[in-house]
Formats: sequence, structure tokens, C-alpha cells
Amino acid sequence: MSAGPRGGIVAAMSIPRRNPMRKLLVFVAVASLLAAAVPAAAQAAKGVPYKGKTTGGHPITFKYSKGKMHNVKTGVPMTCISIQGGGSPVTGADLWTAGWLKVGLRDHKVTETSPTALHYRDVTKNHTINTRRGRNGAITGSIRVQFSFLIPKYPIGTFSIYSCLGSMKFKATPRR
Repeated sequence: MSAGPRGGIVAAMSIPRRNPMRKLLVFVAVASLLAAAVPAAAQAAKGVPYKGKTTGGHPITFKYSKGKMHNVKTGVPMTCISIQGGGSPVTGADLWTAGWLKVGLRDHKVTETSPTALHYRDVTKNHTINTRRGRNGAITGSIRVQFSFLIPKYPIGTFSIYSCLGSMKFKATPRR
């Protein structure tokens, strides 16, 4: 201790220091929380892969995350008949894809123009979609597709009108 300029006693000033071990523990705790959160967020972004079968025998695949089915791919069995008579029926599988579908849809109707495997031109397709999630994590649903197209005949200027309908049910479970 020493005397100050005004005659008082001046003690050695102590600078309050924080415990460096405490800072290290806080840093390690925050780093571990961030490390644990990153895989969980990445898993949510990727989604859980699902795979299943349809009543038509085609596989169905998609990824499920946040109540939506992403990148849905399957085939729908289609039957086309000439509504004027005189034409032979056309049957086959039509590729069915969707960027995403919300789980819990009931009689959701969608109309789009897209190519089909059964005709050489784009057709206007009418889809009706139902989806729901079961208690065990399985996702079930149904897809119905309807469209029509013209087939030119001889003599020039005459056509056969074909009406096509396909429907199927599906069940998919998580692939682990």
C-alpha cells in the first residue's frame, strides 16, 4: 500500500477476472448442441424414404417430411376404350409423378396437361387423390386418373374417341 497524491491510502487495484474454465464449458456445451441440431435438421430436410406397392402391382416411392410426400413416383394401370365402338381397347401403365403431396388429402382434384404412355400427344388429365397416415407410420391412399384422346382413322377427317380411366390404391411404409 502506498499514499496517494491526496494523502489517502491506495490499495492495489484488482481487476475482476472471469473464470476461463467456465467460458470453456459454455463453449463446449453450445458446440455440442449445434452439432446435435445439424443432423436433425438435415434429416428433416431430406425426409424419411418410403416404399410400397399399389393394387396394380407397381412400386411406389417417395420421401416423407413435415406432413408432405415429396418426389412421388408410381405407375397407374389404365384402360382406354373407344366410346363410339369399333375400336380395340388400349391398356397399359401410365407413369404418375408428383413433386409433393400433402398427407391427409380427401378427394383432392387436379387437372393438368401432360404426356401419357398410351398416346403420342399431350392429354388433359384429371386426377383425384386421397392420402392418409396410419398409426404405425404407414401412408395409404388412392389415385384415380381420367383422360381422353382422339385417334385419326381412314378416311381423312374421321376419328375414334378413346376415354381412359385408371385407379389404384397404395400402401407405403418407411424404409429403414
